[in-house]
Amino acid sequence: MNKPVESVQAPAAPKPEPELKAPENEVDLANLAMPLGETVLKMQGDNGVVMYGILQRNRAVTQQSDFFRLQFRGYAINSNATWGGFADEETSFHASRNCAWVRVDHPSRSIAFGPRAGVIITDTVRGSGLDDFLFAAAVAWVKATYPNYSVSPGMVSIQNSASEAEKLHKQAFYAKQGFEFEWNDDNKRSGLYFKDKANRLIGVCENSLIAEFGGEAMLQTLIKQDQERQELEASITKIQAMNNVVHQALDKEKHTAQALMVALVIVIIIGLWAAL
Repeated sequence: MNKPVESVQAPAAPKPEPELKAPENEVDLANLAMPLGETVLKMQGDNGVVMYGILQRNRAVTQQSDFFRLQFRGYAINSNATWGGFADEETSFHASRNCAWVRVDHPSRSIAFGPRAGVIITDTVRGSGLDDFLFAAAVAWVKATYPNYSVSPGMVSIQNSASEAEKLHKQAFYAKQGFEFEWNDDNKRSGLYFKDKANRLIGVCENSLIAEFGGEAMLQTLIKQDQERQELEASITKIQAMNNVVHQALDKEKHTAQALMVALVIVIIIGLWAAL
């Protein structure tokens, strides 16, 4: 008796992997970003100049992306105990200057930092470390939010006219946040910065010249200043009261001296009259 032939089913063809979408444009994401809040930055520049400004954090979230940006705008400068203002171009939030951002792409599980040409700061805040502060804050945010995402390579380009010190400063800007490099030339002026995982970055800015104040800290400062003002006013009132007492004593002594002088003159006149 012939056995029935069992049909052999061919293995199912593997499903093609879905095509990755191209990352969303950071300009479009920036236009969608909503402010998360503002804080006050106090910075010290060259020659001891103290500067104050507003730091704003923005975020845009879509199905594909998460976009986080920090922007600084200047407010006031105190130089030689005289208050002044920033240049007009520095008193507004800009998309390419005094800012840093990071774009997260979920399909590729990758992140990219910007601006593409690096953090560009304006002349007034140059030397304050604002560029390091903004970039470190962007790194810290993405490190805490998407620690296992990879870092898409970013471009490092240093002009041939730049000095050796300027070249080292640009390299150190990325190196101190934990990035690695792949150079295109022996002089290390053109290349890429990258990292395999966000959680291996640093995200810290050690700069004693910059201090950030939130709402609570500002209120505490205002309360402290108000208390100091009240204490100063009380001291001034006390000093004025003591000054009034001294003036009254001097006036009394002055009147007494005048009375004694008048009495002495009268005695002298009487004495002279008696002698005659």
